[in-house]
Amino acid sequence: MEPTDLYGLQAVSAVVVHPAGTSAAYTVAWPDQASDENRSQVWIYDIAGDSHRLLLDGHNELRPRFSPDGSRLALLRSEPKTPPTPVVVEIETGAVSEIEGFGQDGATAVEWVDNDRLVIAGAARPSDQDGIESEELAKRIRVFKTTDYRFNGKGWTHDRPGQIWTTSISSGTTTRLTNAERNYAGLAVSPDGSSLLSTTSVTADGDLTGENVVVHISLAESAASESGEQVLTQAGGRWAMVGWAASADGSVPIADRSVPIAVGSTRAGTVTLQHPHRLDPTGAAAPVRIGDADVSAASLVGDGGRMVDIGGSLLMPGVRRGTVTVDRYELDVSADAAVDGACSIVAETSGVIGSFDTSGDGSTILAAVSTPTRPAELWEFTSTGSRVIRSFNDELLATLDLVEPEIVQIPSTDGAEVEAFVVRPPASAPNLTNGGAAGPGLVYVHGGPMFAYGLAFFDEFQLAAAAGYTVIGGNPRGSDGYGEEWAATLRGRLGTIDAEDVTAITDHLASLPEVDSERIGLGGGSYGGFMTSWMIGHTDRYKAALVERAVTNWESFAGTSDIGPWFGPMLLDASVESDVEKLRHMSPLTYAPNVSTPTLIVHSEEDWRCPIEQAEQLFVAYRRNGVDVTFARVPGENHELTRNGSPQHRVDRFELVHEFFSRHV
Repeated sequence: MEPTDLYGLQAVSAVVVHPAGTSAAYTVAWPDQASDENRSQVWIYDIAGDSHRLLLDGHNELRPRFSPDGSRLALLRSEPKTPPTPVVVEIETGAVSEIEGFGQDGATAVEWVDNDRLVIAGAARPSDQDGIESEELAKRIRVFKTTDYRFNGKGWTHDRPGQIWTTSISSGTTTRLTNAERNYAGLAVSPDGSSLLSTTSVTADGDLTGENVVVHISLAESAASESGEQVLTQAGGRWAMVGWAASADGSVPIADRSVPIAVGSTRAGTVTLQHPHRLDPTGAAAPVRIGDADVSAASLVGDGGRMVDIGGSLLMPGVRRGTVTVDRYELDVSADAAVDGACSIVAETSGVIGSFDTSGDGSTILAAVSTPTRPAELWEFTSTGSRVIRSFNDELLATLDLVEPEIVQIPSTDGAEVEAFVVRPPASAPNLTNGGAAGPGLVYVHGGPMFAYGLAFFDEFQLAAAAGYTVIGGNPRGSDGYGEEWAATLRGRLGTIDAEDVTAITDHLASLPEVDSERIGLGGGSYGGFMTSWMIGHTDRYKAALVERAVTNWESFAGTSDIGPWFGPMLLDASVESDVEKLRHMSPLTYAPNVSTPTLIVHSEEDWRCPIEQAEQLFVAYRRNGVDVTFARVPGENHELTRNGSPQHRVDRFELVHEFFSRHV
């Protein structure tokens, strides 16, 4: 595999099933070399006929949703260099109708209310900016009152908060439903179409604490004011996803015997997994957790953050030991207990399930599934097993020598077992072993830290192995997929037990007979970049280090990151105000004078999650110390460069990284 092979790889990224279960719509995404943009198109799968057809031949098509009668799709569509616009597509003819009024900043979500009405989420500019070009707005002075004035990948948000509208296709009438002074995220329409759920902040310091609340909004015409909005959760929570579930006995209905649901935590200020909760329709009682599964129910994979109601129970993703399953949460809304219902796995594979959907009783699930040697394909899961329905990469994959990882359990310093994945060079890899001797190795650390490496197709590992390296990536403490204790134990302890786990992972790689223990490199992005710069500040065992989009100085991160005011205190159990010395103690920049390892720093110039000042400080400190350091700045990209940056930048970045490691490792 070569970096330019990225251009030919396609992946199923979103799956929705027709209300009658007769067909499905799914998107296929790929990095397009010709336009240097990431593209996506919608396909229709006829389940009975087992046939597929391309519905639209647009540039980028996202988030398809069937109308209740199944005759149309609503989706987001964009042309090159333009924001996504909501459109409605007639499935039989392919005729497209654009929902007007969202051209300047685009939309982020669209859902059906009934066969005529839609609700649309997007950014709302002040009326005095209507019709003004972006170039002119960029010249104006920006004035802020809160710290959440920008967001990674979105840009400036201080004067264009997330809002929700309802629109009628037949009349063309569009009405805003939400308070223009607040920012709304998330969107779930009740089954009877009378109301919706969203999340917003109602406290004056929500931007500093990271807290938000779930709100219930009526879709009646009179609800275009704050009086149509009811808060359903109490202060102190952080909610990531909202939805609805049917109430088996109707004991706590809010709309058409349906129960409001939110995925998140009632404890915003600490490290927790994201669990589903049943909400009190009056907002008076605290949310009740559904099921006792020790797993996250909000996957970061593709369109995996979904909640599917199948009547009295919910289907949601479950992050488990390097895989993502589909879990079924049973609701017992009449139960008077701290935990409601139970959780069970209904779809699993030795891979990662991303987007999924079903109809009826949930006996058949269609999903996007990725495995280590295959980008996401369309799969079917039934009670008798699973099968691949369609792959878009057979021709290219037949020419590539890809590798299945070996799963290993590695004891850390205190005996805790750390799971890791070893990817060895394929037979076609170049000989970097000096005439048959042991060859080079690379240790990678993932971001988050509440993320995980796993059994999905990962271009980073496959390309490194193809270049001749034995690669290992593990899930040290702080990672997702191993329970809340494993994730939460890292809080306030960065650079301690996680560093011990990374050392154990490195020791395992060095012990392999095919690896030269004197030729091991280390790399990672975001938290992985933090850990890389931390490790080389405490040891010189690595021959070279790749530090990408990293946190290196928690003190400045607190005031420059889009999430710094609340993320730092949550993860570090300290703040600039409470314990600045602790922040400095956990900052790799503090240990820069100890570094002698050749280092490549890669950072995107529009990264507002870990702003580029983090890289700039590290670069200067390493230069002062005489380190062999190279600093690569990527223009026009944000924190998501390696996942959805421009195709050319992704290829260029791979070539830069491999050239660096080839010289030093």
